Amino acid sequence: MTRFLSWWFRPIAARSWAEYWFSPGPVFDLAVCRIIMVATQLALVLFYVNYSNERFDSYAGLDHDLFMAIPTLKVLLLPFGLDFRPDAALLLLVKYAAVISGIFALVGFLTNVSLAVFVYANLVMITHFYSYSDFHHTEAPLMLALVYLTLSPAGRVLSVDRLLRGKGLGRGGVLEEASPYARWPILLAQWTFALVYLSAFLEKLVFIGGLDWLNGFTLQYAVANDTLRRGTLLGEWLQQHWWALLLGQYLTVAFQGTFWVSLVFPRLKLLYVPLGFGFHLLILVALNAKFFEWMGTYAIFVPWAVVATFMLARLGTRAQLPLATKG
Repeated sequence: MTRFLSWWFRPIAARSWAEYWFSPGPVFDLAVCRIIMVATQLALVLFYVNYSNERFDSYAGLDHDLFMAIPTLKVLLLPFGLDFRPDAALLLLVKYAAVISGIFALVGFLTNVSLAVFVYANLVMITHFYSYSDFHHTEAPLMLALVYLTLSPAGRVLSVDRLLRGKGLGRGGVLEEASPYARWPILLAQWTFALVYLSAFLEKLVFIGGLDWLNGFTLQYAVANDTLRRGTLLGEWLQQHWWALLLGQYLTVAFQGTFWVSLVFPRLKLLYVPLGFGFHLLILVALNAKFFEWMGTYAIFVPWAVVATFMLARLGTRAQLPLATKG
């Protein structure tokens, strides 16, 4: 329990900037984050409509004037030229590359190379469909976190790579193995998460409507619109209660604007992380608003090695209890 609390309460005011980012940390945390986040994105590629073959065909059938490649897509497809527009066949090939590399990354085979291909293929598909319409922040935290994992020792444990190096899967070595490069990807992903929340806060209160946004009617309109298109019974109930939506707007803005404080004062993670995950779960149930990428990326806030050690210790204690009570 002490190790769990020390992980969560790790102060930002470390002895040095380098110590904050590069003090040795368990690679087990990276490995679990890799598995959860790759599985999340892989499931979306396989089952979500934006990555479907039908969607690729529909984009290919649109007039070329409706296609305006965003800068990231131009960079990713630079070898084909700045004005290159992917067709359905190429996008399908990219999807296959994403699925195969995703499976390899999931099991930890050629982990860093597999992660690099997986990230590249997904970015091509994501930036492609955003080149036909306005773009949002849905995919950003997960894709950026996967970029950080690509540059880390995320395949050192819980991986085929470990077996190929002749190392076993003994729980002691897996949980205790540490690296000075194990903390920075998780910390950077956490700060990215906080900055995206802060960006959403500023968008509402600075760039859209200021304090006028906090009138209850803004969210009431959004809930009513979403309820008509894809809503739920909970959303139908909410749109009829202005006071609940007004309270929801203030709570949302307060949460998004102050989430970063939990990284400066890590004790607050015990409050903010469950609230944040619950927030995305609530809007999924109430509005059918799918932020699966965000929910999967919340894995970066869990001290997996500490949790696993604690659970194994509890299981070991329970297994010894019958022996201890005999005689």
